[in-house]
Amino acid sequence: MRRLFESLSGMVKRESDPLGDPRTATNWMKEIRQQDIAGQLLAVREMIGRIEGREGISLNTLQSLFVIDEKIQPTFDQVKQQYIQNPRAGKAVEEKLWNEVVGFARAMLAAYHPFVRLEEPSPEEEAGFLQASGLMLARALHYVGIQVKWHYFRFQSPPATLWAAANQLYRLAELSGVDSHSFRLYSEQESQTTSCTDEFIRIQMLATLNNGNFNLRQYDWADRWLMLWSRQVQVERKYREGVHQFCVNLGEPSGPAKIHEAIEGEMLRFWGVGELLAEMAKVISQLEAGDTPARLGLGDDARMPACLDFLRQLEILWSRERNQQLGRSERTKVSKLVQVTSGLSNIFTAIRFDDERAMLRSSARTAPDNDEVMDMKLYGYVTDRTKQKLAMAQARNHAYVNKAKTIDHDEWIVENQSAGGFGAVLPLEGHDWVRLGVLLALRNHEQDSWMIAVIRRLNRINGEQLYAGVQILSSTPVASSMKSLEPERAVSMSAVEGIDTVGLTLPKSGLYIPYLGEGKRANTLLIHSADYAPGRLYQVTARDKIFVVRIGETLEKGPDWIWAMIELMRRDA
Repeated sequence: MRRLFESLSGMVKRESDPLGDPRTATNWMKEIRQQDIAGQLLAVREMIGRIEGREGISLNTLQSLFVIDEKIQPTFDQVKQQYIQNPRAGKAVEEKLWNEVVGFARAMLAAYHPFVRLEEPSPEEEAGFLQASGLMLARALHYVGIQVKWHYFRFQSPPATLWAAANQLYRLAELSGVDSHSFRLYSEQESQTTSCTDEFIRIQMLATLNNGNFNLRQYDWADRWLMLWSRQVQVERKYREGVHQFCVNLGEPSGPAKIHEAIEGEMLRFWGVGELLAEMAKVISQLEAGDTPARLGLGDDARMPACLDFLRQLEILWSRERNQQLGRSERTKVSKLVQVTSGLSNIFTAIRFDDERAMLRSSARTAPDNDEVMDMKLYGYVTDRTKQKLAMAQARNHAYVNKAKTIDHDEWIVENQSAGGFGAVLPLEGHDWVRLGVLLALRNHEQDSWMIAVIRRLNRINGEQLYAGVQILSSTPVASSMKSLEPERAVSMSAVEGIDTVGLTLPKSGLYIPYLGEGKRANTLLIHSADYAPGRLYQVTARDKIFVVRIGETLEKGPDWIWAMIELMRRDA
């Protein structure tokens, strides 16, 4: 009898339907949590995949989906954070995590779809469905937003189907009268309230940043900050001059557009960012006064000064008046190749070779020619000593040519250019290192000098090609050797016998770059991040001239470099 009872109990347990009611869904999720992360996500995807094929969906089915969705969030958040916290992961790891995140978001959106399109629920469940519709549509919009965000992480434009889904879901929220209903999206994970409008505006405002100028971390910050500020944005049906800045057509599978003139239409929705900018200005002021990003709710991973710098960039981007004042130099279409090298070591070496060539050309034009003339005047022929000088100069020039050829470089196809830079199309294969803020040295031809540039914009054209927007920082950089005049931790040389390492510091490399800011010329150095310290004194040697300089404020920083102002203290030689 006992065995029969256990057998029957096992059958009941196996036949229980997690989508049948919320209690069963809760118990099922407790069992699922015993699996690893991948197993949990796979089990949930398989379970919610059954909703589409169910003979009849009820309010209990939707409430069960709510429970499963709620309980899987901690696991799903772990996968999302793995992706965000490892932006330099290998291609295979990045591909795996990206597909896990986007695939799960697609599956969840598809699971909510049958309830979204449900037109005639049973009379006894109609009130329950109406009460749940706000949360249902908000969660569906949330999963659209995740997919949009992850496409931006890859510098891709989201597909039209995602924009169609976002616009249709928000339109349904309006028709159901639940677009402004406030609630917690996931009660166990979040204290912040949201609404369908908040989720919709987060997607739309994040899209205004999709110009290829921001990196993964910045997109993530902006998305989380918009969760705090979205209630400062009001979506309206009629355009108001001087108030509204963006609009979207709910009847089209497209994202937001900037408003340039008065427009109207039944399916158009408008919003401005005046109140959002006022809130941002208050946050910026608090950070400038010494408050911390974490205390202001900007996130534990938001660090100064990067957090403040990015807020200022957003303020400029979203400010209508400032945007109208910003002008870009005209771009022209071209088709040519440029030589490109990257990596600070390669860049410093390339510029140093250019300097050596310039100095050799200068000495070749003065000393040997003058010696030859003097020899002819005095002796009527060129002496052996002068010939030796000429031979040595030629040897140095050949040595330069041979060294210069050792600089590893790539060739990029330039498709447009302007006074300040160019746009190039690259194959994805072999260009995993191409990221925003990466420093480059480039030249048009082998006989030209190297210029310094930085990658400002990235967009994936398709699965095989990448577009890179490059800004030229300087066409006349000068290689510099630097020696710190302040105590530093010496590099250990204990393995070298007979060498006194007390006070020994290794020479450092940098680039002297003339800078024009606010109509005034200034001296600057581009150096390795590890060599930067405000106020530090360096002895700098550039083209046989020696100076003592003090490191000043930062102009810009990249992944491994800092461009800083310098104060000239004295000239030693």
